[in-house]
Amino acid sequence: MSSLSICQSIISSIQNLLYSKDFLEAHRAKKRFVRRSGKLSMLHIIIYLFYTSKQAMNINLSNLRLELPKLEFPKVSKQAVSKARQGIFPTLFEALFSMAVDLFCKHVTRKKWRDKYNIYAVDGSRISLPNSKSNFDNYGEMFSKKDPKRRWSMALCSTIYDVCNDFIIHGLMRRYLASEREAALMHCSEIEKLGLFKDSIIIFDRGYYSEKMFRYFSEKGYLCVMRIKDNYNLAKQCTGDCIIPLPGDPKEGIPDMNVRMIPVKLDGGITEYLATSIFDEGLKAADFKELYFKRWPIETKYGELKNQLMLEEFSGATSTSIEQEFYINLLLSNLSALLKSTADEEISQNARPANRFRYQANRAYIIGRLKWFLPRFLSMTCKVDILNEIFEDACIVRSQIQPGRKDKRKKKNSDRERKYFNNRKRAI
Repeated sequence: MSSLSICQSIISSIQNLLYSKDFLEAHRAKKRFVRRSGKLSMLHIIIYLFYTSKQAMNINLSNLRLELPKLEFPKVSKQAVSKARQGIFPTLFEALFSMAVDLFCKHVTRKKWRDKYNIYAVDGSRISLPNSKSNFDNYGEMFSKKDPKRRWSMALCSTIYDVCNDFIIHGLMRRYLASEREAALMHCSEIEKLGLFKDSIIIFDRGYYSEKMFRYFSEKGYLCVMRIKDNYNLAKQCTGDCIIPLPGDPKEGIPDMNVRMIPVKLDGGITEYLATSIFDEGLKAADFKELYFKRWPIETKYGELKNQLMLEEFSGATSTSIEQEFYINLLLSNLSALLKSTADEEISQNARPANRFRYQANRAYIIGRLKWFLPRFLSMTCKVDILNEIFEDACIVRSQIQPGRKDKRKKKNSDRERKYFNNRKRAI
């Protein structure tokens, strides 16, 4: 099946689940949405969450009633909507996201590196959260050395990402100071459940390597590449593409193990060190340099989530609201990636050999159109066939590909400043 067909299938499956009483019942809080006289239903709230833009809440509610008349959204206060959404477990949106991943893995002919390996990248990113007691309790309370009285909340967002196919396979949110390694192990457990770890290479940045973690992946049969810090003994012992033994502990039942160490020289003259469980002699040091830099798209994926989907601009302040919107954004990102993949193929096939530049579909345009379309489809206002029109438009709205483009990393202040504030929502 094509990526466009999978996208249509996923959206149709979402609609079927949201109109299933059994599915909704499994994710409803006890004693919520049970009164027959209640104005707001679970479906009302779910479609509102898919619809909501980064405008003031009252503006969103007014626009929703005007633009989606078939939904028959009642005239209620924003406080009523905020209270009602707390009765929907975030697991509902996590289930929709997981369903989309499952359909993608089963039906899409996936691209592979060197036509052999699936490439996954694991990374985490910090997310600014609204200051609320719920977030302080669930995600922790941060403070500043300069001003100890100042408090704010942040979370750790971690994902495992299919690099070659631009698709997030699994994501989770934890306390800001939670272990990224534990999150990575949970991602890999999900990869095992989906049966995707065969012929797969998982790439990790600095901060993930530990001897215990490397042993875990090697014993499980995972192929992994981990960048390690310069002051590690393995880095100091590395004298080129070499194999270094890791002594075990017979008393603890820990066997001896080998690790392949590869130095990689960057353009600026800096040397990085990679530890890997891949002993294939057909892959040389230059191949591992190419392989390691395959992880860069996961960095740009976080840029998409934060800057285009505006993940950090939450419409709710509680941890329940945060997790609801987190999985909605992961789902929207994946659906947009499927549409973009199909449009990119069409643009590539129709490109003229004499063209000076190569082009790709505009991701921001696709995200915007998909966010407009999805609540209208779920409310029966339009049909899924309109995705074909969005695809055709995406083939026209193109962006120039600029290979080798580099931007200097901006230095971050030691004091984290919030980007968005609920009392500064735009009116139009």
